[in-house]
Amino acid sequence: MKQVLLFVAAILLYSNVFSQQFSIKGKVLNQQQVPVEFVYVGLFKEAHSPVQQMVTDSLGQFTFKAAKGIYQVRMQHFGKEVINKEVLLEQDTDLGILNIQDATALQGVTVTAAKQLIERKVDRLVFNVEHAVMPTGGTALDALKAAPGVRVQNDVVSIVGKGEVLVMIDDRLQRMSQEDVATFLKSIPADHIKSIEVITTPPAQYEAEGNNGLINIKLKKAKANSWMANIGGSYIQKTYAGSNFQALFTYNHRQLAVQASISKSQQQLRTTSDQAILYPSAHWLQHVRTTSTESGLSTSVGVDYKLTSKWTTGVKYLGSFSDRDANNAPFTSIIDPQTQVAKGFIATTAQSANKPKMNSVNWYHAITLDSTGKSITIDMDYFSYKKHDNRFFAGNELNDSKQIENNTFFSSTNTNVNKIDNYSAKADISLPYKWANISVGGRVSYTNTNNDLAVFDHHTGTTVPNVDQSNIFNYKEHNEALYFSANKKLHSKWEMQLGLRMEATQTKGYSKNLDQTNTNNYTRLFPTAFITYAPSNDHSYSLSYSRRIRRPDFDYLNPFVIRTSPYFYSAGNPFLQPSYIDNTEFSYVHKQKWVSNLYYSQVTDFGQQLSIVDSTTNITKQTPVNYANTYQLGVSTYYNFNTLHWWNSFTGLNVNYQNVQSRSSFIQSIDGYNAYIYSNNDFTMNKGKTAFLGINYAVQLPGRYQIFHISTMHILDVSMKFLLMDKKLTLTVTGEDLLNAQRPLIAYYSNNIKNTVRSYGDSRGFRVSISYKMGNHKISTKQREAGNEDEKSRAH
Repeated sequence: MKQVLLFVAAILLYSNVFSQQFSIKGKVLNQQQVPVEFVYVGLFKEAHSPVQQMVTDSLGQFTFKAAKGIYQVRMQHFGKEVINKEVLLEQDTDLGILNIQDATALQGVTVTAAKQLIERKVDRLVFNVEHAVMPTGGTALDALKAAPGVRVQNDVVSIVGKGEVLVMIDDRLQRMSQEDVATFLKSIPADHIKSIEVITTPPAQYEAEGNNGLINIKLKKAKANSWMANIGGSYIQKTYAGSNFQALFTYNHRQLAVQASISKSQQQLRTTSDQAILYPSAHWLQHVRTTSTESGLSTSVGVDYKLTSKWTTGVKYLGSFSDRDANNAPFTSIIDPQTQVAKGFIATTAQSANKPKMNSVNWYHAITLDSTGKSITIDMDYFSYKKHDNRFFAGNELNDSKQIENNTFFSSTNTNVNKIDNYSAKADISLPYKWANISVGGRVSYTNTNNDLAVFDHHTGTTVPNVDQSNIFNYKEHNEALYFSANKKLHSKWEMQLGLRMEATQTKGYSKNLDQTNTNNYTRLFPTAFITYAPSNDHSYSLSYSRRIRRPDFDYLNPFVIRTSPYFYSAGNPFLQPSYIDNTEFSYVHKQKWVSNLYYSQVTDFGQQLSIVDSTTNITKQTPVNYANTYQLGVSTYYNFNTLHWWNSFTGLNVNYQNVQSRSSFIQSIDGYNAYIYSNNDFTMNKGKTAFLGINYAVQLPGRYQIFHISTMHILDVSMKFLLMDKKLTLTVTGEDLLNAQRPLIAYYSNNIKNTVRSYGDSRGFRVSISYKMGNHKISTKQREAGNEDEKSRAH
């Protein structure tokens, strides 16, 4: 630590001695020529992160001191960008009077009436959740459903045309199973989310993990010199009733910023699944109706403190605690394919329960080295995840008269404790120079995963431990990474960004039952490149490339076997290898409204969990495997219509061709097309802007996705939001899946045997939400400091 402080001191001394400072000042007035205080002012230098930031004082004035160079002065008022001005700083500069109005004011100053619902950046699309109608009163999963270009099906999150992606919360990757990530997202209120970033080509600063990009959920933070409290609740009616309670408090004054939130929810669901395995000698048709209950509690606490004008430190805690249980009675009919008469049946009852608990702590330091924007950000993180699983099943085989067959009773109990501990630390250094903006950094991470599976058989009438299936599995993973990124504006019309990330990974998995140890050690390079050409303000062309990695989920590497009937079992694969993805994308943007992309993606060693059927034994094994190399070529386009002040529409289309080259004997090579059309619409219903209507519609056309053929699926959500009591009270009514059509038929072949499944996740329902906001946006202060919002100053 002493060496770090000496290094920082040396750079500060260098900057003070050799950097000549000039002042930039101005005064902000409204249309009535009255000074406007608390206007956020940011000074930028060819980067997404501010060199300096502050708010205007009671006279509407602001002043910066900075070194010689070209800067952008950007201003926001109540979250809306109102001024964006380029300044060549060669001497002390007075910008004079800057008026906030609904038209272009002063030469070179761009004024906008409202912050856009959708923002397009060089490597991502930003969906400003706080300005949308549909997510209000819902969860983070509901917010993702409303985000343009994002698809949520059966709680699996994907980018349209890109496939399944990983989710980050405030730039931190959530490495949990799909089911657990969905549960975690349901515990985060949508009203606590500032924006959702859909990052199709992540730059080198981000971890290389992620199939085809990342989704980053940015939570709200306190605004400068204010406090705010929001309390609310929701009633949710699907097959059964559910509820949600949430509260948020933020405070930011002088050097201290505090944020705290809590959310409590409960929901009961009824889901169905119909699966068919068409063996040559018999068709096995299984119907499952599941009743499940899920309750969740989430909480977060964050404290930021400005130690000096150039050094901010903060601690943030995030916790999620859930309790889930489910009961179902799978019933399988064995049908003669010639006569269509049942030859027998299998009746099963099953109960399951699990309690996932997640705790996350982050400690960060943001240090500004000089007025040119040089900065260091240090993050230290601890992540703890623990889940208790309990599964019980029992059943019998029945004859064609549905009478129990002798000696066919089966029953078992599986209990498992899964625990994950992750420790990581990273440092990011931003070095903006006149010739280029440089970013360098590194990260180290250690993950320790433990699984303790105990299996007990009951089929003899006496509970007997099954030592062959019980297992203790430990998995350790070390990751080290270094990255370098350079951004350069080559010309007023050309901009380029190049990055290279190196990641080294060492893994060790040990199965006590098998007395088997598997190790892996590899180092890989992950380059990224962006080039943008903007011949005018109305047209922009960009080309990007990135290489990514998808490491196996921790559960997938566990070799133990879990049986849920004599004819079905699942098993992990300790030999599963990571997949590598190469993404290339060409984009055209017209007036920031019409965006079109042509993309190509190639995956090496593609792996996923598959059901492998055996026509001789009629046994299905579910296991993850690396079974193919794949590629896809596609085109996507969307148009943001916001010409009318009362209507904001975001409509898009994606069509792609996918090719799967199988390397496995049980999966055939296959190819095909798919298409997805969506339209998200927000309407302002009155002049006072207190009544809003949201209508979101999407249709999945029949087509091929990986090895699966998917039938048509329609999605229609409608929402109305009302602002009452001087806009402090919000009432929202939302209808979800109104067409009741989110139940596509999915078909695929395993060992040349056709499998089909049609699932319905109890998605149809309505939600009534109410929330009340209170606060003070004018806490008195002698010296106006910059707000906490986006203060970490990372160079993206």
